[in-house]
This record gives sequence, C-alpha cells and structure tokens, in this order.
Amino acid sequence: MWFARENEVYVVGVAGIPFVAIDVGVLPSKLKETAKRVIEVDIPRLEAESGLKIKAEYPFNKSSYSGIAARDLALVALEALFKNVPAIAPERVDVFRIGSVICHKTEEINMHAFAKVVALRAGMKRADSETKDKACSSALAAAGEAYRMIKNGDADFAVAGGIEKMCDVSDRLVRLGLTNPFDGRLMAALANEVAGEFNLTREELDDYAYGSCRRAKEWQGKHRFIAPVQTLNGTIIQFDERVERRAVDRKVFAKAQRYPQYADKEDSPKCDVVTWLNSAQYAGGGGFVFLASGKMVKKHNLSKLARILAFSVASGGEPKNFILKPEEAIQKCLDATGLHWNDIGHIEDNEAFSVGPVLLMLLHHIERERMNRGGGAISHGHAIGGTTGRLLVKDIDIMERDKEKYTVVTACNAVDEAPAMFLVNPYV
Repeated sequence: MWFARENEVYVVGVAGIPFVAIDVGVLPSKLKETAKRVIEVDIPRLEAESGLKIKAEYPFNKSSYSGIAARDLALVALEALFKNVPAIAPERVDVFRIGSVICHKTEEINMHAFAKVVALRAGMKRADSETKDKACSSALAAAGEAYRMIKNGDADFAVAGGIEKMCDVSDRLVRLGLTNPFDGRLMAALANEVAGEFNLTREELDDYAYGSCRRAKEWQGKHRFIAPVQTLNGTIIQFDERVERRAVDRKVFAKAQRYPQYADKEDSPKCDVVTWLNSAQYAGGGGFVFLASGKMVKKHNLSKLARILAFSVASGGEPKNFILKPEEAIQKCLDATGLHWNDIGHIEDNEAFSVGPVLLMLLHHIERERMNRGGGAISHGHAIGGTTGRLLVKDIDIMERDKEKYTVVTACNAVDEAPAMFLVNPYV
C-alpha cells in the first residue's frame, strides 16, 4: 500500500500588533434616571404599533483602536508579516485563515466574506480564505488548520492567525462570549469551581498573577515582531497598554474583588478564589504566522524561525473542564512526537484565569520560569479571538532569544476544548 509522505512545516515569519486596554462602556450617573424611564417604556407595544424593532443599549466599550476597522488592524500586522518574508509575494499564499469571535460579527463592514476581503486587501489574491470562530483559541485553531493543509500536501504557503476588537460594541455582547451557554454562569465561575476541586488557594492564584504582571513589565519594550498602530487621533501604539496599567504591588492583589458568577444578576454570588486581578481583562489585538513547506523553504532559501512538530485538539462534554483541556491537548502532542513534559522549555498559555497555568504547573511539576516567561493575558489582556495569534509571535520570540529547543502554545476555550501547537527550534 502506498502512503503519501507528510511535509515538514516551518514558521518563516511572524508579526503582531500591540494589545490595547478596553474601557468598558458605563452609563454616566447623571443619565441613569433618564435611562430608567427608557427601560420602563412599553417597548413591545411600541414595536407592535410602529413595525420597528427597538433595542436600548448601554454605551459601547472604548479603546485606542476605537473607530479602526478590524480588517484594517489585520492589515497592519499582515503588511509587517510580508515585509519579514520578502522572498514570497502575497499572491503566492495558498491558504489564509483568520480567527475572530466578536468583531467579525458585530462590525457591519465585516458581514460579507470577512476573511476573503482581508486576504484580497493584503494581496493574497488566490488564497483559500476562511474565518475561524473557536472562542479563545480561534487564532491558534486557524494556525493549526493551515499547518495541517501544508503537512498533508494541500498547500505550499499559508498565513494564519487572528484579530480581535472588544471595543465599539456593547459590553453585553462581549460578556456573552464569556458566558457558559448551558447555565448562564461566567467562565470565571467555572474556573473557580475547578479550582475548588483541586484545593487551589487564592494566595496561589494571586502569586501567579503578580508574577505574570511583573514578568510582563520586564518584557515590555523587548518584544520583536510587533508592528506599531496609529490611532485615529494620531497616537502611535507600540507597546501593550495594559502592562503599564496593571498592578505590580503584591498587596494590591489581596484587595481585589472576587469575580461574580453571573454577569447580569445584581445579587450574583461571588467566586471563592477567582478575582478581577488574577484573571485576564478585555483587550484588542492579534497576530499572524507565515507557514511554508520544507520544500519551499529549501527552494527559496527562507529563514526558519521554528518547525511545527504537532498540533492537537482536546475536546470534552463538561463545560467547567475547559480550564483543564490544555493539559490534555499538550499530552496528545507529546504522544505524537515521543517527547515528555520535561522536554518542553517554554509553554505559552492564554492565561484567561490563573487557575489554568497553575494547574498545569502543579500536575506536571513545571517550574514558573517555563510558563509564560514574558507574562500572559492577566498582564497584557485577552483579545478573545486574536490572543493566540500574538502568543505564537511571542513564543517564537522567546524561543529564539532564550535558545529553547521545544515550546508549546496552548489555550483553553469554551465549551470544554483546547488546542496545542508543539514547536521546535531548528537551530538548537
């Protein structure tokens, strides 16, 4: 029986944009009485009488990226990416995958063929283009699919990653992306439940979060492969905004309020150990990778940043176990490569809640230095569909700088899933 030979797949370019902080839309106090009268209006009667659909919405979330279309933010990163791989013109790209959760649904300009429009504007005229919507792991899922297409011989070149805006939209819609659809609880409540099952303490989670913020401060300004973004008012964003805002005083974490279990209940019970400060906050941002087959790398003498050894996805049926799934996804990669946990030099985890990385370290005796060495989403923020694109960029940066041989990028996502990508440094 004849079997097709699998292609080696290399990362030959990476580029991202800075994470920006999100200011949640809040109704000014002086308008609350007026707003209350609007809410009390008999909207169903007015809709019946007018034939119109009427919806009252709170002020939109804002950020430095407000007013900039998501597709334009993606172009900033993609233009930088192609500059990093000058030997291959954009029209040579066979596959384009872009992860997004919120902005591709909420921006009216994105309603028609979001991925293909971005691809065409970036010059990828013949790329098979698709949007990946897989909650917090959307960008990594996009990269995984692109990797498999090259590996299986369906493409020579691929570009994949993600972009996300959590501004210019009502916070109510953003919260829906962070809510378990089966019981209405926030994902923080599910992570808190699992933390209780493993007897994790708030002190452990706060220690980890403090470490993430401290490491991000030290890493700030040292990032490579990050393209600056000019805002509508002319300001140039070069660094991750929230890193400058986040507390680096350990005492502050002990005073943080506990996360509510439900978003829309004023009397919502609170989490036991999950707080606003040992969890990630909203962000905007993203990143992309340029992938090529080993044959094309050799033919065009391309620089090899990393080789992808494996990509796996773990999936289950219990929503609260989403926070545990990265461990299972990484194990599947290890099984596929014949390697072991102690072979991994660095793990880049999406760090939605301290619970996830703390459990990984606990279950496999992983030293803190091997986990999110440059800080994570707790420090720089979490741009749901775009985060893991930037994590790939950051992981490869760390791999090169610290000469790590094996690294992993992973992320938990609703509902009870996680992907993991296993990379190797070609020069170590």
